[in-house]
Amino acid sequence: MLCAPVSAREIDRAEIAEDFAPDVPQEQRVYCMDTRMFTLADGTEYRACTNWRAQVRTRLIRTYAALDGPEIDSDANIDLARTCFDLAIASQNDPYRTTFNDDTFLAGARSHFTLCATNRAMQRTDEYSLKVYDRGVWLG
Repeated sequence: MLCAPVSAREIDRAEIAEDFAPDVPQEQRVYCMDTRMFTLADGTEYRACTNWRAQVRTRLIRTYAALDGPEIDSDANIDLARTCFDLAIASQNDPYRTTFNDDTFLAGARSHFTLCATNRAMQRTDEYSLKVYDRGVWLG
């Protein structure tokens, strides 16, 4: 259960951590969202802003755990795999943690996934694997 099988698909995914991107400053801007043409008192046409906006964007790194499994499996076995995945993720998602380490998380989650799969007589356990990956997103 250390690496994904050759023909694997993502069965389930969960967000497990989020943090500000290091070394990426916030972006700020003020801009005019809407304008309108006015005829001024002296008869000149003037386009004026009628709707100002301020925007602040922050770069976040979201970390996900994913369960990969075989392309084809029974619905019952996939349901068991998802249940074990949920339990494995929950076992490592301490709401009071202040740091996150991929390797520590994966080691604990894999251990709980294996225990759950064994206790529930899940089939084809060697074709399922857990992984962690990051995605950067802008908020704002």
